[in-house]
Amino acid sequence: MRYEKGHRAETAARIVGNASTRIREGGIESIKVAELMKMAGLTHGGFYLHFKSRRDLINKAFAQAMEESVDRWRRIAERSVPGKRLSSIVAFYLAQRHLADVGNGCALPALSGDVSRSGAAIRRSFAAGFTEMVSILAEDMRFCSSKEARREAIEVASGMVGALLLARAVDDAGLAEEILRIGREAVLSRASSRSCAAGKAQLDASAKAEPSGAKSASRGSKPK
Repeated sequence: MRYEKGHRAETAARIVGNASTRIREGGIESIKVAELMKMAGLTHGGFYLHFKSRRDLINKAFAQAMEESVDRWRRIAERSVPGKRLSSIVAFYLAQRHLADVGNGCALPALSGDVSRSGAAIRRSFAAGFTEMVSILAEDMRFCSSKEARREAIEVASGMVGALLLARAVDDAGLAEEILRIGREAVLSRASSRSCAAGKAQLDASAKAEPSGAKSASRGSKPK
């Protein structure tokens, strides 16, 4: 049977997509080639037309899981007004819907435990994805130097991942919801209270130190 141009690439993408969901649900080593090929409507023997090895598929599936996680944060940030991006991401992340949707959810809580025991390719994908997610959070850190913003963004990301991981681990729905709620409050309260206070204080002090006459002159002056 002859297939249309691009059929092989589409088939490979479908297999990787299914594998990406599967590893978030069951871990990196949960991948079973025969099962994934059956899901794609293909025989086990056709696997090597698309991938060099099972490890090749795992690496690609993991990379896609990280890319999807980053893209979701980026889309949320782009839809939010400046100053509200962090709170929008936190609201999405520590919500009941995300708690339940492990297979399509963030790769960080689902796969962090596996990464330290994995090969270089997976660890590189994880580090690159996490770094980009930190950068997305840091973009909303007002009054911060780049170093301060990065530090606070890492704190926020760590708090969110930890809360979601704990909420998924307990077998009590009420406790899980409590963990999510307290996690949201703690992350947002900490980010709001600190808000790179040193940078804000410096800007406020500079504004107060500027003579009122100089401000008036500045506002009244016209370019020559």
